[in-house]
Amino acid sequence: MPALEGGSPTRDIVVVFVTVKGSRESIARGYELGAADYITKPFNLPMVMVRVEAALRTQGLEPEPGVLNAALVEGAYTDQLTGLRNRAFLLQRLDEEIEKAHRYNYPVSCVVFDVCEVQAVDDELGPVSIDDLLVELAMAIRNYSRTTDVVARYDGTVFASVLPHCPITDAISYASKIMGEVDATTFSDPSFPTLAQLSVGIATCQNGSAIGADHMLGEAMHSLLRAQSQTEERICARALSIA
Repeated sequence: MPALEGGSPTRDIVVVFVTVKGSRESIARGYELGAADYITKPFNLPMVMVRVEAALRTQGLEPEPGVLNAALVEGAYTDQLTGLRNRAFLLQRLDEEIEKAHRYNYPVSCVVFDVCEVQAVDDELGPVSIDDLLVELAMAIRNYSRTTDVVARYDGTVFASVLPHCPITDAISYASKIMGEVDATTFSDPSFPTLAQLSVGIATCQNGSAIGADHMLGEAMHSLLRAQSQTEERICARALSIA
C-alpha cells in the first residue's frame, strides 16, 4: 500500500488497520503509511466502530448519522467468532417466525446441530483448533441455508437454524445435506487435517403447536439428545402436535 501523500486523491480517506499483525514494527509501519488507528485481532465489532468514529472526528470528519448505533446493534446480535447470529437474535427471530406461522398457518422448523466427534487424521499433528473448526462448520451450515433462514451459533459447539415455510421432511433433508458435507470434509488449518461429525435435533410446528421460542427450541434440544444417543442416524426430528 503506498503512503497517503498530500497530493493523492485519496488523502481525505481515513484509514484504520484491522489486522493480526501486532508487532511493534507492523504497528509503526501502519502509522507510517498514514493510518489514523491500528487495531489488532481478535477484536470486538462495536469497539471497532467506536474507534472508527473517533478516527473520523480526529480528522475533522463527521460519521454518518446512525451508522455507529446500527453497528452497535449489529454487533450485539452477532457471534464474534463465526460471524453468525447469536443466541439472543435466534430466540427473538424464532418467536417472530412462530407467531407468523400460527397466524398464516405455515410450518416453521428449528434445527439444532452439535459437534459429536472430532478426530485428527494424523495423530502426531493432532486436530485443528476448536475455534477454527467452528468457523468452518459455520460456513458449511450457512452455505446450505436460504437467505430467509436464520443461522446462529447458539452456544459452545451448538449451532441452530430457523427455517420458515419448512415442513419436517424438508428440514430433515436440509440437515442431512449439511451432515453429509461435514462428514465428507477434511478440515485443516492448514496443517492439522481433521474429521468431524454432527448430531442433529429438529422440531417443526404449525398452527399453534408451539407456544414460543423457548418451547420449540427445547423440543429441538430434546431431539438432539435423542440423536446423540443413536450411533447410526445421528438425526432425530419431531413434528409438534396441538395439545
